[in-house]
Amino acid sequence: MNKFVGIDISKQTFDVYFEDSGRSNHVNLKQSPEGYKLLRQLIGEDRICVMEATGNYHLKLAYDLHQAGIKVVVENPLKVKRFSQMNLQRTKTDKADLKMIYNYGTVILASGEYHLWEPNSEDIGELKQYDTVRNQLIKQRTSLSNTEEALGALTGLNEDVSAILRDMIETIEKGIKQLDTGMLVLVKKHHSDSFDLVTSVPGIGPKTATMMICLTDGFRKFSHDNVKQFISYIGMSPRTFESGTSVKGNAHISKVGNGRVRSLFYMCSWTAKTKNQQCVDLYKRLAAKGKPEKVIKVAIAHKLIRQIFGVIKSGEPFSKEYA
Repeated sequence: MNKFVGIDISKQTFDVYFEDSGRSNHVNLKQSPEGYKLLRQLIGEDRICVMEATGNYHLKLAYDLHQAGIKVVVENPLKVKRFSQMNLQRTKTDKADLKMIYNYGTVILASGEYHLWEPNSEDIGELKQYDTVRNQLIKQRTSLSNTEEALGALTGLNEDVSAILRDMIETIEKGIKQLDTGMLVLVKKHHSDSFDLVTSVPGIGPKTATMMICLTDGFRKFSHDNVKQFISYIGMSPRTFESGTSVKGNAHISKVGNGRVRSLFYMCSWTAKTKNQQCVDLYKRLAAKGKPEKVIKVAIAHKLIRQIFGVIKSGEPFSKEYA
């Protein structure tokens, strides 16, 4: 039987909860090599540590445990939240959150398959740094552009204010372009074969190919047999709400995953519906059935993902037989 350890992580410390022979153990440790060593001594090697993905704060601890041969599961916080709601948790404290992470492991993970955490390769780690900073700059650009638009509605806008806003937006845009170039150079240096294969799929551009390689660690974390798992990972799995004869809600995707990757595939789907023959046929077939545009977008995105994994599996550029 798997022995789970719940870990709730913050910037400087982390809380640990596990049980031995029916006895509860709760400790608070520092985010430091000494704290990690003490944790290993407390739990031993025959454990599965469950923690939430908390920005970058969980990475050092997860890496330390992995290096020590201890299994680690890093879960999407939204999944744990949904589990707590399902269990009608009303108390919101650090102790309650920690126990819920532990319970999530003993109930959900113990009853099915789970994905063990593994550290990224060095180049993928660098790619993710590029992507993190790029994403922050895009948010800043959007915020500044919204401010510029709002101020533009004023009469007598101060020229200095307007000039500063324009300069800041231009500087950020320059930074985004530099990061895009750096990511492209890095991915072509270390993953040129995969990059060429992915971009051979009509409708898939360099940015989407780069993000696919980044998310899958060069397709190490999601093999060609894990297409459904990847679709679920980025939050594009369909969800249907039906109950008896009276409740029939509209189906939609889960959206529990990487929203930026979903957005990239939405954009790719609109290119693919005119450039990728398999997607063109799919679009015509679904449109003829009266399916909404959003539904067709998701269906084409699924098709593109399967085509990508198809060319990775074959090692050959895109052709109709992989669609």
